[in-house]
Amino acid sequence: MSDIKNIEQHYSLDERPFLEKVRGFCQLVDDRYSPYLTDFLNPREIQIVEELAHYYNLKFFVSSTPESEEYGRVILAPEYYELDDEDFEIKRLEISYARQFNKLTHPKVLGALINQLGLDRQVFGDIILDEEGRVQFSIASHLASYAIMTITKIGNVSVTLKEVSKDDWISNQENYSQSFVLLSSMRLDNVLATVLNLSRSNALKLIASGKVKLNYRQIEKANQTVMIGDMISVRGYGRFRLAQQDGFSKSGKAKIVIESLLRRRKKKLFNLNHQIW
Repeated sequence: MSDIKNIEQHYSLDERPFLEKVRGFCQLVDDRYSPYLTDFLNPREIQIVEELAHYYNLKFFVSSTPESEEYGRVILAPEYYELDDEDFEIKRLEISYARQFNKLTHPKVLGALINQLGLDRQVFGDIILDEEGRVQFSIASHLASYAIMTITKIGNVSVTLKEVSKDDWISNQENYSQSFVLLSSMRLDNVLATVLNLSRSNALKLIASGKVKLNYRQIEKANQTVMIGDMISVRGYGRFRLAQQDGFSKSGKAKIVIESLLRRRKKKLFNLNHQIW
């Protein structure tokens, strides 16, 4: 095995602790010659695990796909292992409530799960809401019964939880809208100010107050460079991804395609069907 430093140079400093943790997972699989199951990971963490799995010549399996769910559990395994989906140890629960009178949101559901159950985010997968108001979420199998017995209210809404079979799973119906922005700089504060139509000072306040995550990690450096493919989420606004660069404007600004799930439309976004520069 080549020097681990060759791997570390490809990751940011704030990713190094997770990198070390994954190295430990891989070493366990090597030492025990048996599979290892992770908690639920976000897409960036899944990517890191996959890269390390290849480095250690281990098999890699993930419960989620980019089209279906963001958060997934990963199995790292030696060569002999053959995947059984039951090995992911995931159950899907549905939240039943009076949908005609109430509305549940992603933040309310996640807050109830974490605060009422006293559990970390890593034991839950995606929280999925469909157009009819149905709400489901994935959870580590050994905690499903505990959640069913414990969660009876979310906010002021009375609820009951029940397990649903895979045939009755609802799908993620989040639709990202595509737009263009012109960026004079790829600094995080400039990207936020441009996409969210904020002043630079207000963008700085969002970053300093811990409301901004880059690739699912909280970022407090305004001068952090944002790359094509990065996902930015901002508490109270939603999230967006820098999907691709489409050249430069006459003034030298980068033309960036933004895929967004934002709670309000921004004046500075140019619709893809009306490209005016």
